[in-house]
Amino acid sequence: MWNKRPEFTAWLAEIKQVNLESLPNWEEKQMFKEFMEDHNTATFTSKKYYNIDAYYRRKMEREMKKGSKKVLATERTVFNDEEQRRLELQRERERYKEVQVEELKRSMQSGMAQAMKEQAQLREEMAYQYKVGNSEAAAAIQRRLDPDVAM
Repeated sequence: MWNKRPEFTAWLAEIKQVNLESLPNWEEKQMFKEFMEDHNTATFTSKKYYNIDAYYRRKMEREMKKGSKKVLATERTVFNDEEQRRLELQRERERYKEVQVEELKRSMQSGMAQAMKEQAQLREEMAYQYKVGNSEAAAAIQRRLDPDVAM
């Protein structure tokens, strides 16, 4: 029973949704019998419940092979909650500002692209009006394209 204690505890918490500390001894023994029955008949839903250490070791190896830089939580040595929260909020505000700047850039670029397309269409229309001989319409388009230049 003591060799399989971590696996049994995980099984109780995840499968049975029962806290081990809240069980009386006789009920714990009954649950352990059920656990061992599933263990011996190989009917667990996950390989974790057979050897929890090997399961997490394989999981970590897979993550390291993927190149994941996810590191296990380190032990806290500084307990300055207010300062940590202030820094967390500051980072969140900075990220929010960066997102807003990127959205603004994207919207400006799309707006500029649209304006450039409209100008190109107006130039084509102006060239067509000159070819047709309608110089008044061509001059009006020219004023729209470059309002600073006097004709």
